[in-house]
Amino acid sequence: MKNCDDCPGSVKCTSTLLHPILVQVYDLYAAGTHDKFDILFALSDDDEEALEVCDARVSRSCWTKAALLAIVDVVMRISPSTSSKDAVRELYDVIETARDAFSNFPWRLEELVEQAPDLYDLIIERCDTPELCNTISKRSFLKACRTIAYAH
Repeated sequence: MKNCDDCPGSVKCTSTLLHPILVQVYDLYAAGTHDKFDILFALSDDDEEALEVCDARVSRSCWTKAALLAIVDVVMRISPSTSSKDAVRELYDVIETARDAFSNFPWRLEELVEQAPDLYDLIIERCDTPELCNTISKRSFLKACRTIAYAH
């Protein structure tokens, strides 16, 4: 995955701090909380403080990496027992919801397409249920990323 030019790497990378917060934003958005202020108020004080600290001083590359890592985390939640057709539909829903949930953050949506092969590889690397890995093909993942990004 792409990093900013000043990335310290590992746990010191800002995207490592931001991506769990973006997973929470995704969950709130998916549960029906769409107003950005309602989402902000639903986050913990620590998360809100982290967002404030990161707001102006973090590059778009870091926000993008955090958003893409959050998408990987959420894709990993797709049920491995889902049929291939339903898993692909759920994949589209996950990526579309993430696109909408993260729209108030300064990430680059086009990176979803550019880094899709790396994202898929990361999903496969982290996949501990072979059924899920076999259900979502690389082709269907890349197509979903491209379709959702360019439909925006």
